[in-house]
Amino acid sequence: DPPYKHYSEWMTASEMTRVKQPYYLDFTDPKKHPNGKWSYVMGIEMEGMLDTWRAYQDPDVLKYIKEYPARMIDQNGNVTGYKLSDYNIDNVRPARFILRMNRLFVDDKKTRTMGTERAVANIYTQMQSHPRTSQGKGGRGVFWHKKIYPNQVWLDGIYMGLPFFTMAAEEMEGKEVAQQVYDDAVNQIATTFEKTYDEKTGLWKHAWDEKKSIFWADKETGLSQHTWARALGWFAMAMTEVLDVLPENYARRQEVKDMLQKTMTAVVKYQDQKSGVWYDVLDVKDPKNYLEATASCMFSYVLLKGARLGYIDASFKQAGVKAYDGIIKEFIKINNDKTISLTNCCSVSGLGPEKSPNRDGSFEYYMSEPIRDNDPKGIGPFIWASLEMERDKGETVKLDY
Repeated sequence: DPPYKHYSEWMTASEMTRVKQPYYLDFTDPKKHPNGKWSYVMGIEMEGMLDTWRAYQDPDVLKYIKEYPARMIDQNGNVTGYKLSDYNIDNVRPARFILRMNRLFVDDKKTRTMGTERAVANIYTQMQSHPRTSQGKGGRGVFWHKKIYPNQVWLDGIYMGLPFFTMAAEEMEGKEVAQQVYDDAVNQIATTFEKTYDEKTGLWKHAWDEKKSIFWADKETGLSQHTWARALGWFAMAMTEVLDVLPENYARRQEVKDMLQKTMTAVVKYQDQKSGVWYDVLDVKDPKNYLEATASCMFSYVLLKGARLGYIDASFKQAGVKAYDGIIKEFIKINNDKTISLTNCCSVSGLGPEKSPNRDGSFEYYMSEPIRDNDPKGIGPFIWASLEMERDKGETVKLDY
């Protein structure tokens, strides 16, 4: 018999069994990082765990995730491993988890401290000064992926920066400025949507170099060669999470919905009919390509949540359920210790920099990256997709997680 009724709880408990302290998640070596690691990956996985706690109220889960800010952030808001001047958009993402914890535990002096408030404010400051492309709708460009990747927009980075930026805006700057941040976010999404779109496949490429000069970019378009499934998963989740925080009466909500609708229409066209899940590289048919778990979890989550909340057509729910059933069948393994694992996760894929010429965006490159179990980039979205399925069965505490 399974030790847990719900997959969200089972996966959360499994990860807590595998990794005793949250600051060592994401395969962190305690010898190399004795103080833990500040990483977007941690933020995403712990947000999933936070939502599991919100649904089922297991005190052990809450105790576990509270250890992360307590370890990583000092009383002055300094974050271990974070430096604003790096202008690395990946390092913005965990601030969304910290902001959500601050809001949920506003009266808990151990969780919401001066330090966690200052940390969120400091990282918000990065968003205000983060370098951008010169081109973009509304006269302002799109955030560079990192300072070390100048003029480059990656689909991944849209997820790392904009959901936090939009969520924090009103609290940090008031209603009036928040409206400008919402406009900015919609413009950045729309610019990225337009610049990375490939008419031949009806999909979006992994990245765009505005200068068209980096070695992986097409010299005419500035685009990378392929559509990597997880990159498109990040982009779809970014639109979903931005919609979560845009006010209902905000004039441009529909623009984001329309882009998400078009994205998920294309994604479903590339869903593997037999398994219900997706290949690692969406625009290549090749025996070396493989069914990949992290992107499949992301797409399932967006389809289920988007259909439920009216961000996309309700008819997409069917594809989301098919995907989720496929994830359970293809990727979930029950271990001897009664934990579960998410298998077939692409560990990483990126583009460049110059000193990494193998990361050239070719199909061969994507196939060369290692595959592993329990990558947190899949665990977080798996938990969210599971919560959507559980909510649908009427079993979850009815919380707007």
